Amino acid sequence: MFTKLVKIAAAATLALGMSSAWAQGAMHQGTVLDTMNGGGYTYVQLKEADKTIWAAGPQVAIAKGDKVEMQGQMWMKNFNSKTLNRTFDDILFVGQIVKK
Repeated sequence: MFTKLVKIAAAATLALGMSSAWAQGAMHQGTVLDTMNGGGYTYVQLKEADKTIWAAGPQVAIAKGDKVEMQGQMWMKNFNSKTLNRTFDDILFVGQIVKK
């Protein structure tokens, strides 16, 4: 019985460790090319050094040309925003968008 509890505890610890590492994600920073608000979220098209991505996070005052950074949490494919009446091929959901 004790061995079984140790195995369960080890599996839970491993799962929590992987979960928090996944949630931290990669840091993204760049210049805002486009932005819009809808449904309590701010959507930004971000120009990073070598690519352009769309991201969404809690609503914040951001304008085209602003420098921002955010920590990625979850990528979604073919995300449909009903409030914007738009589908994003790939979008990164973040916990916060910070103006620099």
